[in-house]
Amino acid sequence: MTPEARKYKKEGLAIKFVSSKSKNETLLPMSDPDVKAQKKKDNREKVLHGKTLQVYWYILSHHRAGVREIQKALKMVSSGTVAYQLDKLMKAGIISKNDEDGKYYVLEGVKKGVLGFYFRLGPLMIPRYSLYLVVNMLGIIGYIFLARIYGDVFITHPASLLFLFFIIYCTCVFIFESMKIWKRKPT
Repeated sequence: MTPEARKYKKEGLAIKFVSSKSKNETLLPMSDPDVKAQKKKDNREKVLHGKTLQVYWYILSHHRAGVREIQKALKMVSSGTVAYQLDKLMKAGIISKNDEDGKYYVLEGVKKGVLGFYFRLGPLMIPRYSLYLVVNMLGIIGYIFLARIYGDVFITHPASLLFLFFIIYCTCVFIFESMKIWKRKPT
């Protein structure tokens, strides 16, 4: 193994190649663009925590924001602190600055940690479980609708009772999970 291959293996940036005939394993160093992409991805995950995560969340939920706007919204003492957080996000390749108005916007969404449990709907960041909760609520409404149409025959049937139990149980789980994730949002 070459010293270069050992270095990449140590950093976790080597590709394992197994020959089909001899079954020998060879570690090949990743190409330079692959290494840069891997390091950039790792850097994104390291950057997003604490105040930097709060700044990213604000920009993500407001589409575009300036330094002073972020400072006031997040109640930060100094605009320098905000500028530092924005610089970290720009170096990681997550956000960019519009030269015309000086506002920052998200270049690439990151689904790391708590951010992976949200989806964006216009200006809103909504927990994923809320979507499942809405589907379950529609199931309950459908059950009530069918119960009113068919009456006691529908309500006392074992399959419909099992469905009702299942849909209420799932609704409770999704309410609990949505609230738990909502409390963890970085604001």
